[in-house]
Order: sequence, then C-alpha cells, then structure tokens
Amino acid sequence: MSMSSLDPNVTWTSFLAASETKISKHVLDTWLAPVRLVGLANGTATLEVRDQFFRDWLNDHYLDFIRAGLKEVTGEHLAVDWVMNPTHPAADSPGVDLSEEEAQVAPPAPVNTFVGSLPLNPRYDFDTFVAGRSNEFAFAACKAVADKPATAYNPLFLFGGTGLGKTHLLNAIGHQIVKEKPRTRILYTTSEQFVNEVINGVRFNKLDEFHNKYRRSCDVLLMDDIQLIAGKERTQYEFFHIFNTLYDSQRQIVVTSDKLPHEIPEIEERLRSRFQWGLIADIQPPEIETRVAILRKKADNEGIPLSDEVAFFLAKSIPSNVRELEGALIRLAAHASLTNTVITLDYAKQVLNDILDARGQQISIEAIQKLVAGYFQVRVADLKSARRQKVLVRPRQVAMYLCRKHAQASFPELGTRFGDKDHTTIMSACRRVETQLKEDPSLRKQVLDLERQLDVPAT
Repeated sequence: MSMSSLDPNVTWTSFLAASETKISKHVLDTWLAPVRLVGLANGTATLEVRDQFFRDWLNDHYLDFIRAGLKEVTGEHLAVDWVMNPTHPAADSPGVDLSEEEAQVAPPAPVNTFVGSLPLNPRYDFDTFVAGRSNEFAFAACKAVADKPATAYNPLFLFGGTGLGKTHLLNAIGHQIVKEKPRTRILYTTSEQFVNEVINGVRFNKLDEFHNKYRRSCDVLLMDDIQLIAGKERTQYEFFHIFNTLYDSQRQIVVTSDKLPHEIPEIEERLRSRFQWGLIADIQPPEIETRVAILRKKADNEGIPLSDEVAFFLAKSIPSNVRELEGALIRLAAHASLTNTVITLDYAKQVLNDILDARGQQISIEAIQKLVAGYFQVRVADLKSARRQKVLVRPRQVAMYLCRKHAQASFPELGTRFGDKDHTTIMSACRRVETQLKEDPSLRKQVLDLERQLDVPAT
C-alpha cells in the first residue's frame, strides 16, 4: 500500500490499538492518545501536539516507540515531524496556579491524584547500548549499580550533554534490576514529572500520597534531568527529604544531569553535596569508531542496509549528538524505502543536504565569544579588554583558542577581534591552552563542554 493511500486518522487509530499490549494504559491515555497524526507524506509522519513540552517529552521518551509502531502499521520506515497547536483538544486540561519559579517547568496538570512511575523504554537496555572509550566508565558504573543496587555507588550521578545516552543508561539500569530482582519497586521519573507532582500535592492536599510513593513505596529511584529542579525551593525541599530517606534505608538513587553538581545554579548546597556522596560518571561525545558502531547497531535493529562508506560519512558529518546521528539514519532510510533506492554515499549526501549544509556553515567568532562569555559568566567586552584579573584570563584564552580552532581565523584577525591585541598575544594564549589541556582536567572539561555546545568534534 502506498503512503499516499493511507488515511492518517485510521493509521494513528491502528497504532494506538497495537500499542495497548505494549505500554501501560496510563501512558497510552496521557501521552499517545491526545496526539493527532495530521500528515503522511515524503517518508514523514507529522504529529500534532498541544505545546513544546508535550513535543519534547514524546521526542525524548517515546520517539523510537512511535517510529517502530508506525512501521508495523504502514510497513515503512518513517521520520517523525511535529507541529504544535495551542487549540489542540489536549490543551483543555485544567491548569495549576504555579509559583513564578515552578511554572516554567511544570506542564498543565489534570486535577487528579499522582500517576505512577513512568514506563521504562523497552528499547533502552544494556544490550542495545554501544559502549566505547567516551562512555565506558559510565556504562560500567551503571552495570555495577544494576547488579547490586545500593551496594556499589549510591547515589550515582550521570553527567553528559544532550543526546549522548544518559536516558538510555537510566532505563537500562531499571530493566536489568527488574530482570534479576522482579519484586524490586522501581520508580522512574523526570524532574518535570517530579515538579508537577509536588505542585499537585500542595494544591490538592495530597502530600501524604506523594510521600508514600517516593519514600515508602520505592526501592530504586531513577530521575532524569535533575538540573531542572534548580531554583524551585519547595521541589528541592521535598527531594532533599526523599533523598535522605532512601539513602539512610540503603535504597538506590540514580540521577542524570547535563551539568556537574557544582555547576547547577540555584541549587541548595545540601543537595549539591549529597550528589557528590557517591559516584559521578560522565559521558563524553563518542569518538568516530563508536559513532560508526552506534549506526551499525541501529541499522541492524531497524533492518536498514548500511555500507561502511555511508556509515563513516554520517559519523564524520554528525560528531557530537547520538540522537541526531540516529535521526539522520532514520530519515535516510525512510527516503530510500519510499523511492526504492539503494543507500549510496551520493544518495546520502543528497537526502541529508540541508542538515549537512547547516552544519557546514563556519562558526563565527562572535558566536564563540558569546558562548564563552555566557559559560564563564563574564561579558563579551571583558574578553576583548586588556584587564588581567584572574577571573578573566582563562575565559579570554579559551575563547581565543576555540576561535582559532573552529572559526579558522588568522592570528592577526583574532588580534583585531579581541580588542586590537598583538597577534603574538593570541598565539601565546592558544599555545598555553593546548599545553594545559594535557595537564589540567578542569580546563579540559570546560573546553569539552563548550565544544559540545558548539556541536563540533571534541578536543
């Protein structure tokens, strides 16, 4: 059956019916049933949701599930695109009067009691995770926690950038514990979900249920994106006491974050220190061999024919985000399937031309200066000034180094762009950073963070 002959409403209804035996009724009713399939064309399923939060949640937690389900219904590999519609029926749920701090994270909430744990993603287990030099320490730490919860590394703090596998490992821990200790009560959630539960607990006088769920009915707590509780005083208060209860009773806590504990702003020091009690394991952008291995495993799982030539091309073109890398493969496969075309290198370049063009645009000096200034909490004018305060020297030198490396600017040009400095000053700063990168772990971590945000190959 051709794509053009498929009715979107019928297709989505068939997808929901097939999903009933695969996920909980709560998840189906809360997250998938409100979605509308509004388009099927050019190898892409267009889904309509009410707002950005809903889209991001589905994108982060159920995208693979949706794509696999649509493939079963349509017989095609489909990319997924999103449109947001504020008048979408799902937006009519009654809201919650939130504080200024907590309103920024919590989604519109139905007037009800607390929902249970979010389901674990069936595709995210240790067998489907590709371990390499960039993530092998975090992988080993997660395996150790899954083998002996609350014995090795409690709490476990997983740190890494977007799209590098933190959520995958968090789910894998849950799957492994369920497999080996079926009676273990695992609670998997996110900061957004947690904040919303705190708000509902206060508003509807249901904090006893909330405390029972997290303090008494939970053996393993898995929480994604813990950095998002920053600045939310009541949420931090509740999490602090939950942490103490679980830790003191030797129950496992695993959290993920895109920042290290000391880098999370507006978080209570007592929480920051507790995150550092156990083990902090970081996940760096994968090296090219690991990226190729990830593509090959994804292609095998999806039944996508992928040559070494195309795999290496994709891995070189998308260096620092595994989610984007896999998304590019799915998009390529969808186009090839619909046009009945063999995936060659030239075909991959043609299909992914818009992505590659965007990535191929040279990073500007201004963009790097702005990013570095924000990262170190100084002004761009400070980077260009002649002031020699210690707090400014490192940011200025790092900015010069990154501009030389990634904006491919000459030393004289950089001298001009950094406040009319002599080009030898720029040369000296770049050499100094290159030398210190080999000796100073904190500097190397800062440069890696910035390169990850620039979305360029890491140093």
